[in-house]
Amino acid sequence: MKNTAAMISAAVLAFGVPCGGAAAGDSYMVVAHAKAIDGGSFADRSGNRYRLHAVETPELGQQCQGANGDDYACGEEARKALEDLIGGIMTCNPVEAGMQELRIVRCYDFAGRDIGARLIATGWALPDRSTGVAMDYVWGEMEAEARSLGLWQGRFVLR
Repeated sequence: MKNTAAMISAAVLAFGVPCGGAAAGDSYMVVAHAKAIDGGSFADRSGNRYRLHAVETPELGQQCQGANGDDYACGEEARKALEDLIGGIMTCNPVEAGMQELRIVRCYDFAGRDIGARLIATGWALPDRSTGVAMDYVWGEMEAEARSLGLWQGRFVLR
């Protein structure tokens, strides 16, 4: 229910008020027109930077090995995957208190789907198990691995 209220608020803000970046709410932020920095972080129009909670991705310049044995730029592919998922308007819940330079958040698209879970389910990220990650993340990882999606198409090592 909380995410539904956040989505309705996001729609009102998006269509009723010109919004350049993040609008602070009680327990969530509305982020519009974000750009991916790497596979797990992004910035809004105002330059505020965010990192997805409980998500591990390859470094931006990292190479991985594809199914055919050839190297490919998996860090850039993970960035592109995040870019595709964060288009438009999102709501983000801060995970850690305070206003750090890089805010740790859990974000949802306009349909209420968890961006981190979707990134993992497409195979371009792994759950960070040190954070007590949600089971959806682990199930998404298992599905991506079973279907050889994203990073799971070949060989990779997260640094």
